[in-house]
Amino acid sequence: MKPCTIFLYCLLIMGSVPAYAVLKLPSIFADNMVLQQNKANTVWGWASPGESVHVSFRQKKYQAKTGSNGSWKLNIAPLQAGTTDSMTISCGKEKLILRNIAIGEVWVCSGQSNMEFTMGGFKDWYKEEITTANDPELRFVVLKNAVAKVEATDALLLHSWASINATSVEQCSAVAYFFAKKLRAKLHVPVGLIISSWGGTPAQSWMDTAALTSFPNYASLYKKVILPLDLSSIDELKIKLDKIYKQKITQSEPAFKMATQHDYVDAGWEDCRLPGVWEENGHPDLDGVCAYRIRVTVPPGYENKAAELHMPAIDDIDSTYINGQFIGTYRVWNELRKYTVPAGTLREGVNVISIWVEDTGGGGGLNDDQENFYLQWPDKRINLAGEAKFKLLVPAESIAPGVNLSALQNQPAVLFNAMTSPLLPYGIKGVIWYQGEANVPAYEEYRRLFPAMINNWRQRWNNPALPFFFVQLSSFNPSGIEPIESKWAALREAQTYALRLPHTGMAVSTDVGELKDIHPKRKKEVGERLAANALQMEYGFTKDEYSGPVFKTAIREGNGMIIQFDHKGAGLKINGNKLLGFAIAGKDKKFVAADAVIRSGTVFVSATGAPSPVYVRYAWANAPLEANLYNAEGFPAVPFRTDQ
Repeated sequence: MKPCTIFLYCLLIMGSVPAYAVLKLPSIFADNMVLQQNKANTVWGWASPGESVHVSFRQKKYQAKTGSNGSWKLNIAPLQAGTTDSMTISCGKEKLILRNIAIGEVWVCSGQSNMEFTMGGFKDWYKEEITTANDPELRFVVLKNAVAKVEATDALLLHSWASINATSVEQCSAVAYFFAKKLRAKLHVPVGLIISSWGGTPAQSWMDTAALTSFPNYASLYKKVILPLDLSSIDELKIKLDKIYKQKITQSEPAFKMATQHDYVDAGWEDCRLPGVWEENGHPDLDGVCAYRIRVTVPPGYENKAAELHMPAIDDIDSTYINGQFIGTYRVWNELRKYTVPAGTLREGVNVISIWVEDTGGGGGLNDDQENFYLQWPDKRINLAGEAKFKLLVPAESIAPGVNLSALQNQPAVLFNAMTSPLLPYGIKGVIWYQGEANVPAYEEYRRLFPAMINNWRQRWNNPALPFFFVQLSSFNPSGIEPIESKWAALREAQTYALRLPHTGMAVSTDVGELKDIHPKRKKEVGERLAANALQMEYGFTKDEYSGPVFKTAIREGNGMIIQFDHKGAGLKINGNKLLGFAIAGKDKKFVAADAVIRSGTVFVSATGAPSPVYVRYAWANAPLEANLYNAEGFPAVPFRTDQ
């Protein structure tokens, strides 16, 4: 998964804010802000030490005194929803006025790129939605991407508080917008969204240092590597390291050109399997420039014919050669490659495809997409999946051992410090979360890590019942012939485990994913499914269904199995003509695709390849888009397996 292409290293180094000569409020306090209804809201800021600060709001007055470091804090009485007059904050002769404040429901919207992606990123897909957007009481604020090695008390903003209109909506998270729009339609109160997200980031980056003590590998990395860093000069260091990195790339090019030749000896290169990103081939933390050599045997009669080379998306940039001849290049990380191979390029017998790949962060190399990895003539196709050779040419420069500059935001605690800590005093209703792609390689750890992160946020917001609703990973990156083992499916399962915590809910999104794009366009369904969880569990709409069918039991019957579900709603439904997505296995756990039918509110599955079934799986794949079991309310069934 790919983080934003432009990294905004706005580094907040403050552990505490020094004494201020002038009255100052945190950046989150601004015109058009939304305060949480029906609870005491904290107002805080800084001024000169020992000064009295006065706050006037809704005909009530409040007072606080600054401490020795100039900080002050007070609570204003709980308020009912609605718009209100301005808030006045004064200290001595200084005065600040915040205008057009609304009281309503406030939600923090966090995670990685699928939360970060804005409505403006889907202009064509949601054209009518954007052009007609107009809701003065749906408001949002966006934090700027930032890292810090200690907890910050203030945040930098990318966009200050704004009401939704046809212009501003383009800057709002698409998932958050549709979530809030659904709440607005049901609750008829103002809704405020605090958007704090960063593409490609793992959960451990969003946890505080205390929570990381349960994960010694991350706690040690933070203590030994992150804490000693001097982030005040990070921009200068980045420029210096970029220059060194580019020089090394230039120096490596002649050697790579030699390696593209047919007779080059690559016995010293690593063995690998393609397609597949190098993070899953023994290089979990690698960024930089690498090379592949792939041997393909061309049969007689095809050596002088033009052909087409098809390859999966390559993260980020590739330059591709065949037998030393340049074939083409792409600079888009999530697009399939299709290159014309001129007549005369190929030879009878063994040919060598050489690929130069540069990756700046996140996954690197060829996506695991076997269906789009082949050499094609009009009357013949050769599949290229299988053994290959791999060599690291230029690793990305590191700011510290094991920490690439491009991946600083992925280090433990640094995003909590910069993008969560400054929000902790702010009154909120709950959290919506869309993240997990970055933790797929460590899906087993995520079973503990994700619940620990949720509990960490609840503890830091001093609310053990803080609502926390999250999105289960969408479909992406098909792999081979299903059923197959899948780390993406295992990560989804790890997310499902977090539902054991109270006041949590999950929006299934496997049906709205895209095979070739980790950023699916269908954000409306995701946002509305999150809202369904919130409305049912937190806002009293208890009669409304909010989940798709959830596995309950599987009972052997003859040569098949009867599967019972919770959350059937008004009944189980098929989205299509035939129920798909189920697989069964005997004691050997060799799964085969199953025939499945809905029968009296249950699903009966069977397969000739498993006459004595013991285990069953549903939607267990990277991209189970064919899985089509729903309830009558339109919610997709939750993926599951019984062979844990």
